[in-house]
Amino acid sequence: MKYNSLIFDLDGTLLNTIPDIVTVVNSVIGRIGIKQKSQEQVKAGVGFGVEHLLRTLGVPEHKNSDATLEMEKGFSAVNCSEAFVYPGVVEMIQQISDSGIRIFLLSNKLQSGVDKSVSDHLGFVNFLSTRGSLPGKPAKPTAEVLLEMMKEFHISPESVLFVGDGEPDVMVSKAAGIDCLSVLWGFRSKDELVTAGAKLFAETPADVVDFIFQVGL
Repeated sequence: MKYNSLIFDLDGTLLNTIPDIVTVVNSVIGRIGIKQKSQEQVKAGVGFGVEHLLRTLGVPEHKNSDATLEMEKGFSAVNCSEAFVYPGVVEMIQQISDSGIRIFLLSNKLQSGVDKSVSDHLGFVNFLSTRGSLPGKPAKPTAEVLLEMMKEFHISPESVLFVGDGEPDVMVSKAAGIDCLSVLWGFRSKDELVTAGAKLFAETPADVVDFIFQVGL
């Protein structure tokens, strides 16, 4: 096979987490006097990290850092999560794992939120590493965190595929010199992904599996 490692995005790729994100966001911005936002408004700002999301929702810059910390606490404290694994993802992961391909996770969600999402919903996945963002340090689209992961686990650029649903996934893959497969069941349309430079697409999790093994022929 061409790829011996896969790096997955989290929100919009493996999990639909919008209901939880909306709950936490509205709790945080409500305390600073900002009107509650709809799922579509929140989803439009997701992808480039919490600070960016809060800016798109009207949080003033001088309150962004404190609101980011409140978001981190909020994600850690979510009870009765409404997030769910996308249909077909369990089977996709199983087939990939059975082939011996190593699986990693790189998300712009705060690290505490990544840890909770994985614990609550993705315990069946044997991730070698799960990396999220830290306040003021988004994991994407800059390639610093991705390159650190690749170096730590001896991942060569030609041996890894990034699988994600957003523009930052396309951009970070280009910056790191690795292939990116953009999924179309997540938070962004194909047109938005094409504008960001995406060239490879999967409409379903089964298409991801087909792509991986066909490329390896």
